[in-house]
Amino acid sequence: MTVIAIGDFDGVHRGHQEILHQLKTWAASLQAEAMVLSFDTNTKGRRVITETSMKEWYLRQYGIGQCKILSFGEWKEVPAEEFVHFLKNELGAVGLVCGPDFRFGKERGGNEFTLISGGIAVKKLNNVMAEDVRISSSSIRKYLEAGDLERAEERLGHPFCLMGTVCHGKGLARQYGTPTVNLSVSERQLLPPFGVYAAWVEAEGVRYPAAANIGVRPTVENGGLPNLEAHILGEVPDLYDKEIRVELKSYLRREMKFETKEQLFLQIQKDGEQSKARLEMLK
Repeated sequence: MTVIAIGDFDGVHRGHQEILHQLKTWAASLQAEAMVLSFDTNTKGRRVITETSMKEWYLRQYGIGQCKILSFGEWKEVPAEEFVHFLKNELGAVGLVCGPDFRFGKERGGNEFTLISGGIAVKKLNNVMAEDVRISSSSIRKYLEAGDLERAEERLGHPFCLMGTVCHGKGLARQYGTPTVNLSVSERQLLPPFGVYAAWVEAEGVRYPAAANIGVRPTVENGGLPNLEAHILGEVPDLYDKEIRVELKSYLRREMKFETKEQLFLQIQKDGEQSKARLEMLK
């Protein structure tokens, strides 16, 4: 027996968090299992605030042990009534928690009445508001695209984060005494403007202050793909092939092309000092 919430959960923002809270409370009262159903891509075709692995990490942090990721390509043409049958007969759903504009199934043909007629109870929640505006993934996306991480974080209820496995770079930063960790970035991932950000890097349960650059590294590459390169401040272990999480906290400067690599790595050291000061201010 399960109580379910369905959606993109892109960002797992404060509105989503209220759904998760009600989901857990209702499931516990029924001695049922709380489950989230989400999709492997954004159902509106947009770049995502949280890639699947990051989304699943947040859901675990908010107490959801069961998350089922469905292929949107396979399910988008399934009629709403057939989807209800799947929920009830294959997942044992007895209840569903949703927001006020919840729709599902082919051409968004299903709503709470479709579920109720299929024998699934529905708890429909009001919007969560901030400054008289509904908190939504769309509004948060606009703040991130503008580089306003502070306002995005306020609505997310947590920092904007990227997560991935550390990959090998060119090793140039280490030669200049400013070693960095590199994450490749999915083309589906929404990014703030290219530039340097005050950040925290979490690796193997330890958090490190860092200056993180998002961009294409124009000083050392031509036509490079966007990636995240973080200069961790202080001594760190070898993190190659380790999974890390990077919290971007505040914009410091735009990405620049320097005339020499020496100028670049001198600036990285300055960025580190500025990042450390900014992180102290934000505590």
